[in-house]
Amino acid sequence: MMGGVTAFAVEEVACPCGSHGPIRDVFRTETRRYVECLGCGLVFRNPRPIADLVTSFYRDEYDGAYGRAEGDSDRRSVFESVLRHVECYRRSPGRLLDVGCGDGDFLLMCRARGWSCFGVELSTEAAARAAARGLTMLPPDWVQTGPSSDECVWAYDVITLINVLETVPDPLAVLRRVRAALAPNGLIAVRVSNGAFHLALRRPARWVRAQHQQAFHLFVYSPQALRRLIEAAGLRPVSVRNSRPSRSQVHGTESRLRHWIWRIGGSALWGLAQAAYGVSGGRVVWAPSFELVAVSGSSAP
Repeated sequence: MMGGVTAFAVEEVACPCGSHGPIRDVFRTETRRYVECLGCGLVFRNPRPIADLVTSFYRDEYDGAYGRAEGDSDRRSVFESVLRHVECYRRSPGRLLDVGCGDGDFLLMCRARGWSCFGVELSTEAAARAAARGLTMLPPDWVQTGPSSDECVWAYDVITLINVLETVPDPLAVLRRVRAALAPNGLIAVRVSNGAFHLALRRPARWVRAQHQQAFHLFVYSPQALRRLIEAAGLRPVSVRNSRPSRSQVHGTESRLRHWIWRIGGSALWGLAQAAYGVSGGRVVWAPSFELVAVSGSSAP
């Protein structure tokens, strides 16, 4: 995240779980320190760039640095995986909001399946591309400001956050805002990078010079840590499972060889993770990314 920035204002932060318990160092690089909250198990960057700097980066710079490359990567398998997970619990028609929707590829897939689709995107350029594709876009500060005067408070049957919670300064506040916008029987679907996987493979990844394919942002979630944060927001997890990888590197490929190494390696890891998931009865979630579906505390799927 925020590649190419060598000096910027930082701040010390506490774990969003609110336990104010002890922390321990997990690892350091030349520019970053990651710690673990011993109260909930969440790993997070501390100190980190100040929240305003994070917001301005994703609003003004991310699309040019990474966003277009992410759009060019083959993410259809990721989006299909999330939508199938959602539709195990809710079927269209209904109102679906994607927070951090980029230029709208996932929403177009959902619309083709019968959903009424809405998007929120902080990146100015990506949001403009999504609107140009005929998608209904909410204001970029929707998460911070709440519903507009003409928007129902309980507006959405499904709210999705695909690789968003790793990058926002206050994920608990985001989850609480999302919960407030759910219909009484609504659900959320979250996809994040799997910290349990990436932390375990951090050293082996460096041996084969694949460390730049690992995802360490502001927060590094294990399935257990995300469950706890979801529950702290007043939501009830109903399903956690492996998420399919993208079919090519998110930040582009340098050659056809690297493309096929990614495809073959990703397929192999996916197969192993699914085997472990099946043998363990769903207790072992070991893919590079995972998905969680939750409902409001008083709802049932």
